[in-house]
Amino acid sequence: MADFGLMTSMLPAKRHTVWNLQDVFQSAEASILGQDNALQLTEVTSAIVLMVDGLGYENLRPSSGFLQKNLGEADFAHCGFPSTTVSSLASFASGTDVSGHGLFGYSIFNRSSNQQINLLSGLDRFSILDYLKIEPISARSTVRVHAVTLEDYEESGFTRATMHGAVHHYAQEIEDRLEIARSLATEEPGSLVYVYAPELDREAHRSGVGSSNWKDLLAQFDRAIQLTVAKLKPGVGLLVTADHGIVDVSASDHIFLDDCPAAKNSLSNVSGDPRSPFLYLSESDQLQEIKVQLTEFLSDRAFVAEPRELVEFGYWSTNLLEEDDLMPDLVVIARGSFALFHRDFAKPSSLLMVGHHGSIDEVETKVPIIRFGDYSSSLLVP
Repeated sequence: MADFGLMTSMLPAKRHTVWNLQDVFQSAEASILGQDNALQLTEVTSAIVLMVDGLGYENLRPSSGFLQKNLGEADFAHCGFPSTTVSSLASFASGTDVSGHGLFGYSIFNRSSNQQINLLSGLDRFSILDYLKIEPISARSTVRVHAVTLEDYEESGFTRATMHGAVHHYAQEIEDRLEIARSLATEEPGSLVYVYAPELDREAHRSGVGSSNWKDLLAQFDRAIQLTVAKLKPGVGLLVTADHGIVDVSASDHIFLDDCPAAKNSLSNVSGDPRSPFLYLSESDQLQEIKVQLTEFLSDRAFVAEPRELVEFGYWSTNLLEEDDLMPDLVVIARGSFALFHRDFAKPSSLLMVGHHGSIDEVETKVPIIRFGDYSSSLLVP
């Protein structure tokens, strides 16, 4: 007789997708050069790509504004695993998957130095190079690349990893960032302009995508984008996309891994995200025992996988496993609307967050690709 408990705990294979987030920025670059590209974008004089952190396809669909009205059923791509900003933006910026660029999580543990490494905000412009495997498109492109972001990110290692070689511009408000981008695309033909907007992701973490605060902020973004689209000059294409979606998690759906006896005192570190924590064991010979007990403890609330299984099921590639000092022993992948914590390692602030991401649910992995200006054939675009 089949073991249905085991069957429900097996990690599903990665779904086949037509487009991936890694296709977006390099397709915009190719469209300026008049080259074939994955998104089949038409040739343009200049291109703007707006990256709205945390605005998943499924998060956008229930709204009723300008973006939603221009969102077609097939206007989406999928990000990789984990569905987190570090991995997704690095894929977007480099045109390769997580195994190609090497930034495979929000945070990881370096066994050699016995340190947890925050890949998003914990490294400077030099130390990030210890983990980055490939230069971003901005550093190797033959077109002029501009990056319009917040001044807070000017000296960060992650900016070095994703937009090295770009001409950087800063503005606090999204309306000002979009106006800078529009002006650059108009006044400097041949420009590829990247615009980053972290505000919706931040609000989702604080309040959730179901909150009035998040919906009000989305409405503000919607108006700003609509105004920008109305002012685009002929020859300019604009894409709106995101790095991941958001799942709201109530406090009652928090799972504490240390409630499982096998995981209570056996870990050196827990990194990653609350919906895809990376477990580093104190003793590797305990791996199978801990995996079995965790799988039984979590039941249908999460998958428990070894990195080799992430390769087997298509989420990672074999070359990533070569990073012995960095690879977790186990990866826990949340299902449904759960988030996973270990009290010995979780930051108090993470327990207060409502919006989460990092897992393989379509709400997290499916991101919009909305086309405006010369990229669009929609009659709804002004």
